Amino acid sequence: MFRLLLALALAAPLAAQPSAPTDPASVPPPTDREVAAVFTDEPPRVDGHLDELLWDRIEPVRTFTQVWPDTGEPSTEATEVRIAYDRDNLYFAFTNLDANPELIRAKNLERGGRNDRDDHVYIGLDTYRDGRNAYLFEMNALGTQDDATVTDEGLTIDSFSWDAVYRSETVIDDRGWTMEVAIPFRQLRFPEGDDLSFGLMLSRMINRKNERVMWPEIGLDRGSSFAALATVSQYGVLTGLRGIARGRNIEIKPYGITGGQQSRPDLATTTPTPDVSADAGVDIKYGITSNLTLDLTVNTDFAQVEADNVQVNLSRFSLFFPEKREFFLERSGLFEHGAPRQAQTFFSRRIGLNEDILAGVRVTGQLGPVSVGALNIETGPGMGDLFGGQSTNNTVVRARADVLPRATVGGIVTNLEAPGRSNQAAGVDGQVRFGANSLVEGWVTQVWDSDDALSSAAGQFTTQLGTDKAAVAASYTSIGSTYAPALGFVRRQDQRAVTVNSVYRPLVTWSALPILRRVVAEAAGSTISGQDGDLQSNSLAAALTADLYRRDRVSLGIERQFERLEDPFTLRDGETVVPGDYTFVQASLSGETDSSRPIFASASASTGGFFSGDRTDLGVNVGWRQSQHLVLEGGLDHTIIDLGNGNFTTTIGSLSALTAFSRELFGRTLVQYDNVSRQLRVNVRLNWIHTPGSDLFVVFNTAYGFIDEGEDPFDPRRTVVLRDRVAVVKMTYLVLI
Repeated sequence: MFRLLLALALAAPLAAQPSAPTDPASVPPPTDREVAAVFTDEPPRVDGHLDELLWDRIEPVRTFTQVWPDTGEPSTEATEVRIAYDRDNLYFAFTNLDANPELIRAKNLERGGRNDRDDHVYIGLDTYRDGRNAYLFEMNALGTQDDATVTDEGLTIDSFSWDAVYRSETVIDDRGWTMEVAIPFRQLRFPEGDDLSFGLMLSRMINRKNERVMWPEIGLDRGSSFAALATVSQYGVLTGLRGIARGRNIEIKPYGITGGQQSRPDLATTTPTPDVSADAGVDIKYGITSNLTLDLTVNTDFAQVEADNVQVNLSRFSLFFPEKREFFLERSGLFEHGAPRQAQTFFSRRIGLNEDILAGVRVTGQLGPVSVGALNIETGPGMGDLFGGQSTNNTVVRARADVLPRATVGGIVTNLEAPGRSNQAAGVDGQVRFGANSLVEGWVTQVWDSDDALSSAAGQFTTQLGTDKAAVAASYTSIGSTYAPALGFVRRQDQRAVTVNSVYRPLVTWSALPILRRVVAEAAGSTISGQDGDLQSNSLAAALTADLYRRDRVSLGIERQFERLEDPFTLRDGETVVPGDYTFVQASLSGETDSSRPIFASASASTGGFFSGDRTDLGVNVGWRQSQHLVLEGGLDHTIIDLGNGNFTTTIGSLSALTAFSRELFGRTLVQYDNVSRQLRVNVRLNWIHTPGSDLFVVFNTAYGFIDEGEDPFDPRRTVVLRDRVAVVKMTYLVLI
């Protein structure tokens, strides 16, 4: 294996010869869909001041068009973008004019935080020109960064897990705000060749107007202005890239960690058990070629990962907790296969939850029209058992090929080798996109387990027809009664499901209610039977949503459900739903205000039947953006269930505080309580980016348990004891070679 990697490394191409500086006068002016980058051998200072002669000589992109709220109309504020490059970096200079610069929203200083609440810009780069995949770079009016990878024109919250190392600086003045960005080519993967062109998308958000403008013009075919960012097939073209450096791309990030822990095995233990430890490890990223990247991790640690949000399970099926570990999140979209959050062939959270990650290797990249990914992780009780009899090996191999301009086919293989057990899964998938928002896709996975009773299969086929105003989708899903890929996630086994969804979302102009911009009407139905053909459940649902001009929203919904229980299931101690047929109806109302305002809120309420009784859910969240340095948010979710023998309640409360001193130093505190586990949890996380790509983390976690019965956590008669306390300091340092 290592000999193969060495051979690939030696085969990496040498750096291209440098280009001569480009005369900007010889570069064709930008059009509505194409712009040429200007080569320079005198790179600009990245300070936000566009005072270099270089920028004065470059013709900017000016034709920005609204995608929301007035789709297709020119931007209400002028935007200019100039593009240059040298052998090592791609440079962008934004001039974001604003008639009311005092109203520019700019408060987020947390890298990877809520830039969507501020005025911000996006740069999208489709380096392979495949019309499906792209890099996204997001920067707000303070220069605070976030970044994402788009996979198959899909963009979710998990897409923003990628962390690139680049520079961005801004200046806010009486004309608006300006920004300079330098993106190193070493952070990108792109084809071989000395004369390159990338797909390009430029976007600006004027937050107080809820106005997103884009170059080139991209409409609302995907349903929202946010989804338009991922419509890679409609990106413009960036030309003129020649002589880009292709040197060895090696990133080494060692870490050191130390900390202490106190814990009680149970609340009756009088004295908590203390433990102090220290450790070290390393992550290595090696660009084998400009198309292929190797990641190596040894003695991996995730102490700095944010705490999970508390959930209380009031259903018969498994809860889904999203992945938050950086090593698994980067390029995670490539490994997706199956139905997200329902039946995933691979779910990285299965790896290393109950054991240490001792070592791992990942290879990702592009071989011609084929995207490839391979992951091998060794887990176990400790480094002393690496590749030993008590360790577990986890392997995933994924490939996806572009076979037509908007069509892909792919496959995945997973393998778990653990003491006393083995489990393998193999799957295929395919997707064809056509029209504005239409597709046909499907997947099938077969599982083989050392316990033959757990060998089973699953699959899904989906068709969607859509435009910018309406869409209808239908899917058929089959999941075996014992389907359980060891490295995957399955919410519900033993089913054959048919689901139909439809949506109609016209833009409206109503003089009686001028703040209303769009009405969204949705209807959905599903029926689920077991593999034996017997009906298990069905549902019919409808919802009506009003989208206002300024990101405020109100929704009404109603749902009728039928559930057939063959076995009882327990909601909590003493509360069991007995077998039988149940039909019940629930109605809901929810609303939210624009979260970019200084004070924002959301609330929801639903009520109706629930199996043999009734259920009411109430939720409220309130936030205050006090300044660049403090954001407070609090939430309360309360559920009341009455199954006919007296009601019981579940309550989850949370309070978070984001404190930021600068773009390099910020912290977050999360306090959570729920009356089911009767635990109060506090997570404090301080992050100092001492150099780009390098961090110092200080993490403090504590949990308190309430021994006495009772619902009120503030009742002084209750006994509160320390359950766990953990303090960790972790330092990383990025070395670029």
